Amino acid sequence: MVEKMSMSAWDTSRLEAYLHHGGRDTIINTGSWTNMSVEHTTRTGADKGFRMVVPENACSARNHDWHRASINYAMQDIATATKVGTVIAALR
Repeated sequence: MVEKMSMSAWDTSRLEAYLHHGGRDTIINTGSWTNMSVEHTTRTGADKGFRMVVPENACSARNHDWHRASINYAMQDIATATKVGTVIAALR
C-alpha cells in the first residue's frame, strides 16, 4: 500500500521504487474513482511495463455507469479486470 498525493500513484509516491526494489512486475490496483485515479494509475503502470490487475469489486466511482465504462472499455487492453475472490485464490 502506498500513499499518493495526486490522481496517479506514480508521480507523488514511492511506488515505483518499492516495486523495482522488490523485483515486482504485477500490480493489483484498487481504490476509489475507478474512472479517474484507478484508471490513471493503471494506464501509467501499463506504460511502464507492469502487469496491471484491477479487481472491479474493489473499486468505485461516483456512479455505476462511469465505473462500468472504465472497466469495460477504458482499461480493456491495459489491465486484467477481475474480482477480489479470483485475486485471493490466485495468491494462495
